Amino acid sequence: MPLPKKMLTRLADDALAATLWFEPNLRDLEALKSLLDSGRPSLPLNWAGSPGRPGPAAILLRHAVFLAPPLVRPYFAVCALEAWRRVSVRQLAGWSGIPFTLLKRRLAVNNLTPAGVAAWNLALHATWLLDVAELPSRAVVGRMGLGRPAALAAVLGARAVRFSAGVVESGAFTTTLDRYLSVLRAAFRV
Repeated sequence: MPLPKKMLTRLADDALAATLWFEPNLRDLEALKSLLDSGRPSLPLNWAGSPGRPGPAAILLRHAVFLAPPLVRPYFAVCALEAWRRVSVRQLAGWSGIPFTLLKRRLAVNNLTPAGVAAWNLALHATWLLDVAELPSRAVVGRMGLGRPAALAAVLGARAVRFSAGVVESGAFTTTLDRYLSVLRAAFRV
């Protein structure tokens, strides 16, 4: 199942958009990594917050997706791109082209769940917006469609991100990303 058309319209770079439009496979993801590494694409805010500074999606695509085995990489790529807001895990799996039950089985072998991967990505996007982009918590709640500040606190708390008085501590994104990458390395024995 191809990624939704709305994703295509959000992307500024034609080559990158073409890469993502088709069902992700290993070759497509390698092409995506090459595009990201070249620094060529101009990407929307959830990818790159300002010129020269990669956004959370670009960072996750570059560092986390390629730790996963090829059979589940499309799911990790879709989570990196689309988990900046709450989306059902089944929808994320559908966009990745991997049947949900098959995805659950493939991840269970490594003691991971589709919901857990999506939750990590959601928390990382929120943490980036608070820490790196330095947006106020109300703006993050609105941008991510979380509804209320308590939902943001729950998203961050579930991944042990310290969130108090509407802010996270400096360096929270890097710390949280390092924990996520450690989880993936342990799960996939990388």
